[in-house]
Amino acid sequence: MNMKVKQLFLSVCLLIIAAGFTYSQTEPAGKSGSVLWKISGKDLSKPSYLLGTLHLKSGEYLDSIPGATAALQSCEQAVGEVVMTDMDGMQMQMQQAMMMTPDTTYNMLYSDEDYRFVNDKINSLAMGLGLDKFGKLKPAAIQMTVIVFAYMKYFPGVNPANTLDSHIQSEAMKEQKPVLGLETVDEQIHILFGLSSLQRQADDLLCNLKNMDKMMAMIPEQIEYYNQGNLNKLYQQSADDDEICPSDPSEQAALIKDRNNVWVQKLPAIMKDKSSFIAVGALHLAGEDGLLNLLEKAGYSVEPVGF
Repeated sequence: MNMKVKQLFLSVCLLIIAAGFTYSQTEPAGKSGSVLWKISGKDLSKPSYLLGTLHLKSGEYLDSIPGATAALQSCEQAVGEVVMTDMDGMQMQMQQAMMMTPDTTYNMLYSDEDYRFVNDKINSLAMGLGLDKFGKLKPAAIQMTVIVFAYMKYFPGVNPANTLDSHIQSEAMKEQKPVLGLETVDEQIHILFGLSSLQRQADDLLCNLKNMDKMMAMIPEQIEYYNQGNLNKLYQQSADDDEICPSDPSEQAALIKDRNNVWVQKLPAIMKDKSSFIAVGALHLAGEDGLLNLLEKAGYSVEPVGF
């Protein structure tokens, strides 16, 4: 992989973890109307801010979110799902986690017909590289790689070196502010490559390849909902997306609900120590199990900013 592909790969990893393709919620009703929220009250001497990101939005888009730049400047530290620079330093561990177990081949995971389809589709999307080149990678790793190439094909203007998430952390570092991660890179690697069986990964890869055009066609609408600050619509679209390639309930819980529950236990101490600009995937914010509702239940005041 060249540097551009590697950087985009890391961004897509975050997007997948944020469940842009796999999470569904039957009751999307919840707080909406903004992607930036002020958190105050309880034992906080200064407010913190929670931003829901769309992981492939460019860094410059921060200035388009009302109040976001000022909020970032006012906070004493930045908090993300993971510290992005840590991911750069963990590429060896990620590569190891991506590898297929020696006792499993794609001929074992697919019928002859499905094997030919997956091989041909990967060839068409990944510049002539098929299962002969990718066959030692887990299906989840192949799916990540294919999505990287698909994004480069469908959205050539994406700058993987300057995503919204990385820009926020970079700006904080420029001001010599601490940058914290709610998860370790090892935890995110497990979510990416260790959450499902190889057969489940293979089935999901097959379904996503069969529906890649349809799923990519939904991205502009997703971007528009994000621009409007419409978290509920983002959730509903994610539910529609999940109907194309249904995810397992345990996967859904692991990707959003379980992580939100862990994060909401960590955030009080983080925010009490220093006012924090917290940036996580937008799908983590809304709904009954979303961070906005969980923080409000924990006794904080949660208010939309701008929009």
